Amino acid sequence: GGNNIKIDAGVGYYRIKADLNSKTYSYTKTTSWGIIGPAQAGGWDNDTDMTYDPVTDTWKATLNLTADQMKFRADNAWTLNYGDDGADRKLEVNGANIAVPAAGNYTVTLDLSGAVYKYKLVKN
Repeated sequence: GGNNIKIDAGVGYYRIKADLNSKTYSYTKTTSWGIIGPAQAGGWDNDTDMTYDPVTDTWKATLNLTADQMKFRADNAWTLNYGDDGADRKLEVNGANIAVPAAGNYTVTLDLSGAVYKYKLVKN
């Protein structure tokens, strides 16, 4: 019954949080997503950038990974990062590091479009 939500922060990919009890909302704008961690070439210091696919509404990257750990983070910063607490391919904010099972070339997909955020690691 209220007004439409207006966001004047420009083009980006947004995380919107709503509190239905207090009838408030907040949003975080992101402009890029990347893979971080020792499983990829940049270690914990430099992300491997992902590319947004508007057809599937997902972020993707094809890269070589080692059998180690990784996470996803927005805008090359730790302000918004996702890991996998249950090793169930479902992501949680500030979640546990994601284990890469074996070294190889992978297509990594990050899906932030549903109520439950997910990821895929597909060995090429």
